[in-house]
Amino acid sequence: MDTFTLDPRCWRIGRIFGRNPLIRRADRIEALVTLVALIVSLVAIPVAGVAALLVYNARGSRYAQETDERHTVAATVLESETDAAGSTVVQARWPVATGERTGPLQLTREAKVGQHIEIWVDTGGDPVAPPTPTWHAVGDAYGTALAILLCMGVTMTSFVTGVRSRLDRACDAQWDREIRCLQDDGGRTNQH
Repeated sequence: MDTFTLDPRCWRIGRIFGRNPLIRRADRIEALVTLVALIVSLVAIPVAGVAALLVYNARGSRYAQETDERHTVAATVLESETDAAGSTVVQARWPVATGERTGPLQLTREAKVGQHIEIWVDTGGDPVAPPTPTWHAVGDAYGTALAILLCMGVTMTSFVTGVRSRLDRACDAQWDREIRCLQDDGGRTNQH
C-alpha cells in the first residue's frame, strides 16, 4: 500500500535549503529565483487592488462631479450647415442663468433651422460633452488592476526566464569542461 506524504523537501523550492549533494548551486539559485518571483507576484495582487481602489475613488468622484455640474438645455437652431464628412455644424441659441448664449455646435445628426435640440452645458452655460457615466469608474479600476498584474507577470516571467537561461548556459559550459577533461585523460577521472 502506497502512502501519500506531503514532504516540502521534494518541492522545487525545497532545493534552496536541501542537503542533497546532487543538487548543484545553479539548481539552488534557480529555486531561489522562482521563490522570489512567486512572492513578488503574490505581493502584486494586493498592490493592484489598492491601485484599483484609488483609481475607482478618484474617477468615481470626478464622474459624479461631472454629473452634478452638467445639465441639458433646449437650444434653438439658427443656422445649419452639413460638411462633406456628414457632420452638421449649427449656429444655435440656448438659455443660461444670465440670459441667452449663441454659438456654434457640432452635431452628429442633421438639424433644421428653428428646430429645438438638447445640448449639454456646464454651470457657466458653455457647451460640453455629456457627463461620463459613473459606472465607467469600475472599468477604469479593473483596467488599472489588470495592467499592473499583467506588467508584473511579464516582468517576473522575463526575470525567471533570463536567470534560467544564464544558469543553463553556465551548466552547459561546466558539462563541456568536464567532458573535455574526461576525453583528455582517456576517460579516467583520477590521476594515479
